[in-house]
Amino acid sequence: MYPTTGEYFEYVGHQELTEEDRREARKMREDFERCFLPPGAKMTPLSEMKD
Repeated sequence: MYPTTGEYFEYVGHQELTEEDRREARKMREDFERCFLPPGAKMTPLSEMKD
């Protein structure tokens, strides 16, 4: 990655997540768990963790 100035960035705004986005994220997380975590281990998303 090369350092650049802000003139090369474009703000695209905040986008609402659709059900398809959530489904894709869930599938990617499950694939990651299956490939890299030991059997039976589960990841907890930060959004589901309590303080």
